Amino acid sequence: MKGKIKEINGITLIALVITIIVLLILAGVSIATLTGDSGILTQSKKSKISTELSSYKEQVELYKQGKYIENNNFLAESLTAGKENLFYNTQPSGEEGNIKTIIENISDEYLEKIEIIKGELLINTKDKDEVKIAQSLGIEVNPYDIVEGVLTSSNGNLLLMDENGTVTVPDSVTEIGKGAFANLNGLKTIIIPGTVKRIGSSAFAYNTTLENVIMQEGVEEIGNNAFQYCTNLKNVDLPSSLISIETQAFMDCRALQKVEIPSKIKVINSYVFAGCNRLNEVVLHEGLEKISDCAFASTSFSKIEIPSTVVGIGKSLFQDNKNLDNIVIKGNCPYVYESGMLMTKAKDNILFVSDSYLKSVTTFTIPEGIIKFNVSINSYNNIKKLIIPSTLQNIINNYLPVTINDIEISGDNSKYAVSNEDKILYTKDTKALISCFSKEETIDLKDTEGILKLAEYSFGQAENAKTIILPDTLTTINGFSFTNCGNIQEIKIGSNVSYIDSLFKYMNYSGKVTIDSGNNSYIIENNILYSKDKKTLVNVLYAINGKFEIDESVEKIETFAFHNQGQMTEVIIPDSVKEIGQSFNYCGRINKYRNTKFSRNYKCIVFFILSKFK
Repeated sequence: MKGKIKEINGITLIALVITIIVLLILAGVSIATLTGDSGILTQSKKSKISTELSSYKEQVELYKQGKYIENNNFLAESLTAGKENLFYNTQPSGEEGNIKTIIENISDEYLEKIEIIKGELLINTKDKDEVKIAQSLGIEVNPYDIVEGVLTSSNGNLLLMDENGTVTVPDSVTEIGKGAFANLNGLKTIIIPGTVKRIGSSAFAYNTTLENVIMQEGVEEIGNNAFQYCTNLKNVDLPSSLISIETQAFMDCRALQKVEIPSKIKVINSYVFAGCNRLNEVVLHEGLEKISDCAFASTSFSKIEIPSTVVGIGKSLFQDNKNLDNIVIKGNCPYVYESGMLMTKAKDNILFVSDSYLKSVTTFTIPEGIIKFNVSINSYNNIKKLIIPSTLQNIINNYLPVTINDIEISGDNSKYAVSNEDKILYTKDTKALISCFSKEETIDLKDTEGILKLAEYSFGQAENAKTIILPDTLTTINGFSFTNCGNIQEIKIGSNVSYIDSLFKYMNYSGKVTIDSGNNSYIIENNILYSKDKKTLVNVLYAINGKFEIDESVEKIETFAFHNQGQMTEVIIPDSVKEIGQSFNYCGRINKYRNTKFSRNYKCIVFFILSKFK
């Protein structure tokens, strides 16, 4: 009996399990029927989306028809609308609205997703059902990524450009991200709505086909390099809402002809319009406070008015503008323009000298009162003589023409002195040679007393020099001292020099350099400069072609020792080397180095690799 009871119980348990399984299967079928791709709920949702989107599209078409009936000049492709704006070409002055003006019953959900661009309905969605339904109804779908209002760089952005090369940024975008449209081939016109508050750095950089930029009111910031090297950009209207244009934003926009800086801009940053060599009209407004370094370098306008509110002007502001000869200073702006020179009102600093003035003189006189002269006039070979005022305290030799063969000091200058016998300009306090302006082939300064230093570009005017004998008193040779001496055959360095910058003969591999055998700091072998003990390789003084093998005595390779050796393809570094600075900058053809121990020295190898690709 007990056995039968157990058997019955077992059968009952099995039946129960089977029943549960059947119920689960039936439940699954029911759920699938409701929610699957062909389920009742799913189909209901799709039907609702289709009905809603169809209604929206129909209302847009009716609105366009109504506008055309009102005015047959209405262009459907001009219609733009979103959550915040409404625009079309025949819009009455003062009329405001948004997409609700067109689609009155639009739901809150779709108010965030739907917009009209160039007369066509567009939905911003990643919902697969909405995408499929919208496409079936002929509604455009957003092909790009917007992250918290920022339009990011994406291949999808390419789809925003129509067959005419026009991109209209949707008004759901609040910021155009870094490089979002950079190097976009074929782009001709960009329309940026006022909802975009910031155009990010390099957003449209290197678009060489871009011609027109239309920024609507509301745009506030243009980032660094945003339109740099848009070489065909002809027209850009900057909205009055703009408050910031960052560094190099329009640099090298070579077709740009006119720009008006909005009144909310307080600072024009460095190099913003530098290289815009067809820029022939610039309008500045009251409220502007500062124009930074090189902001309008290499432009072509002939006249500019500086607002009375400007209190700061950077160096080289109008450098290489050959047309500018009319600068109007307004109100109490602390600058003056006299005799072809833009100066501070105190007349202690020159900021710009006009091309027409520089071409008209053979003697350039720095006005009395000027303390600092940092304007480059080095391209004017008609200038043969320089007159320095008693007040001058700062001058850079590289800014002066190589053709100068006479320098005169007017009055008693506390900083500078001239030796007419040796043809040198030097400082009284530090005994630094600022300029050797001799035109002789042999320049012998060996017995010139007191000179302790060679300043940068100090032999920039010694254009004929073949042999240069430096003073015995010399202790310091700074970088670039012999950069412009293209005819040099020999430079003789004395026994007292204790510091030589690696770049003292930068980009100049002509001739040879010798050093007195009694010098305790340096030695030169095979036209290579070493420390006296040969443990430091300071600089290779000739152009290397192909392979270079470093001496086994070397423990340190000085920074810039091989700088710009563009023809060097291989370097052999001995085991003795323990330290390398940025020694191989701009050595782009190096494709091989050999040294087993060196390759294990991770610090050195990192320096080497980084230097190679700089």
